[in-house]
Amino acid sequence: MAAADMAHISPALQEYFKSDKAAAAQDHSAATDLEAGADLDLGDLDITTAQISLAGVEDQLEHFANHDVLKAILDQGCDPKEYGQQYETKLRQAELESIQDYITESDNLVELHDQISSCDSILATMEDMLGKFQADLGNISTEIRALQDQSQTMSIKLKNRKGTEQMLSNFIESVAIPPALIDGILQTEVDETFHEHLLSLHRKLNFLEKNEAAQNSAAYKDVAPELEKLRVKAISKSRDFLMQRIYALRKPKTNIQILQQNVLLKYKYLVTFLRLHGGEVFGEVRTAYIDTLSRVLSSHFRAYLAAIERLKEDLASQTDVIGSADVVPTGMMALFQRAAAGGQDRQDVFVVGDRGSILHHLDQPAIIPHVVESEHKKFSFELLFRSVNKLLMDTATSEYLFCSDFFQEAAVFHELFAPTLQVVESALAATLSDTWDILCLLVMIRINYHHQLIMNKRRIPCLDDYLDRINLALWPRFKALFDLQLSSIKHYNIGTFMPDVKVHRIVHRYAQLTASLLSLNADYQDGQLDHNLDRMRYVCMDLLMQLPRTFKTKKLGTIFLINNFNHVAMVLREAQTRMQQAPPPPGSSSPQKEPGLGTTGTATRKEFEDQLMTCTSMYVEEQLLSQFGTLIGFVKRAEAAQKHKGAQTEGVPLPGYGPNEAAPVLQDFASRWQASIDALHKDTMKDFKNSPAGREALKAAMTQLLLYYTRLLELLRRSGGDGVALARDAVSVQSIMYEIKRYNRT
Repeated sequence: MAAADMAHISPALQEYFKSDKAAAAQDHSAATDLEAGADLDLGDLDITTAQISLAGVEDQLEHFANHDVLKAILDQGCDPKEYGQQYETKLRQAELESIQDYITESDNLVELHDQISSCDSILATMEDMLGKFQADLGNISTEIRALQDQSQTMSIKLKNRKGTEQMLSNFIESVAIPPALIDGILQTEVDETFHEHLLSLHRKLNFLEKNEAAQNSAAYKDVAPELEKLRVKAISKSRDFLMQRIYALRKPKTNIQILQQNVLLKYKYLVTFLRLHGGEVFGEVRTAYIDTLSRVLSSHFRAYLAAIERLKEDLASQTDVIGSADVVPTGMMALFQRAAAGGQDRQDVFVVGDRGSILHHLDQPAIIPHVVESEHKKFSFELLFRSVNKLLMDTATSEYLFCSDFFQEAAVFHELFAPTLQVVESALAATLSDTWDILCLLVMIRINYHHQLIMNKRRIPCLDDYLDRINLALWPRFKALFDLQLSSIKHYNIGTFMPDVKVHRIVHRYAQLTASLLSLNADYQDGQLDHNLDRMRYVCMDLLMQLPRTFKTKKLGTIFLINNFNHVAMVLREAQTRMQQAPPPPGSSSPQKEPGLGTTGTATRKEFEDQLMTCTSMYVEEQLLSQFGTLIGFVKRAEAAQKHKGAQTEGVPLPGYGPNEAAPVLQDFASRWQASIDALHKDTMKDFKNSPAGREALKAAMTQLLLYYTRLLELLRRSGGDGVALARDAVSVQSIMYEIKRYNRT
């Protein structure tokens, strides 16, 4: 290595290189000595000296007897010493070769050493540089942290400044009064542009009213007077505009709903502004609207009620009761009663007819008085009631929705509509006090019920109290008229009854009224009405049981009962058939609805049919006994004897009632059965005056006769051969049936 290069190496490395050169010189000298044949001192490694101890050699030989080298030596029979010297020579030769290789490569090793030293120097330099770089990085990290802290601080300051700027901007925007706002409030007409300016003014007033900091600012002191002037001006213009539109509603023939929807609702924010910033003026506008609409609507309904009052047709009067006296008015009395009834025939005053069909047409438009007056039409009170309430509900619905939207409070509607409701209720109360039509009242009750359903469906609760009051007014009046009908039956003077087997007028009216009330109640199942109908049935049934006592004979009384029971049952059956075919009004179906006339109607009809069957049986027995007494008496006595003695033995005649005793009976029957049937037919038709009840009684009599005759023949057939022969020779059942059918067809 040159001296110049050594100057750049550290002293420690220079010392290392010097020692390395000395070692290399020694190695070179040793190699020279080996080449000269000098002895090599191996020290402890020399195994050729005489000081070697052989103790334990035998043990080691036994231990290593299986070792390959030792085993080879022993197998060759060589002297171990000579063998060891051979290996020593080989080892020395290998050592000399190794030393020679080292010497040969010494230059390369020196060069490698130099390179390693150079690398070490470079690495040391790099170590210094990296140390400085690490120190620099530490300083940079510190600076970065400082910059991060500064950035975060600046970010917070920026955010605070932006927030302050936004607050200041909002404050300035909320407090400042632009010239456009001033001109818009002071000079612009009330239109959509004025509406926008009013919103802007509201935001400024609302901001200053709720922000305490703004109220304590100097800017507030500057703008507060100006804002107050603008507020007063905006309130004044809004008031004048609304008052003009409200007063326009008072003009005759003004379409209120169109003016509300097309004008007032477009400027409903004026009312909102007045409510928020001009409470006194808002109250003035509110009062003016309530006063105007209450007068207009109440006057409209008052005029409408007066107009439809002229269209009313009275179908019943105070004298139309079920239990009226059996005195037929004649002469001037009949003329006066007919005039009091409005010239109407009172025979069907308790027949509902198609009056209940109104429940299917509740959505029809209200009656227009001047149109129907020109057509000279008249209407029952329930039709007028529906028309008034239809108009009232539509008006209330429209007005309620408008008030809720325009004034944003439902109390306005209740205040302005109260006079209108009072007008309607007063007119209804006056009319009800003079109403004697019980069917009309029940139809009105059903109409009112459906009107409640309609308002519930509309989700408009404004008339709930009114409809409840109407219901409370109608039911007591209905109950009073029902009790009047009931009392008329209870206090009927039987002494005025002139015995006649035809249907009594009380029963006729009772059947009509009961069928009508049941028809109007079938789809509603009103328990209160069912109870009242049961009361009326008991009273009518009690009267029917008393009237037959006035007849001279029991037979006439029985015929009277048959006619009356049959009439009631027939009327109820017809009403039930009509109700089964008619669809129920919408919303009236009951989950437990009975078909036809309902549960009470079915029970009422069944009771009268049972009574009819009982009376018919009594009449038939009496008629058959008068014509076929011998045959019927024989059959009854034979059956009684058979029942007393037990079951008849087949083929054995019943003592006292065998073929010999039955032969005269059959002979008598065969000789006059056709004449007797003809007489039975004539008597029955005469008793019932060829009425449906008489035909039913005749049919029952023929059927009963056939049963008696069949029972007699059966009795004979069980009496043995003589009885069978006698039954075979008797009049055949087919002949009797043919004769019966002939009379049934006539």
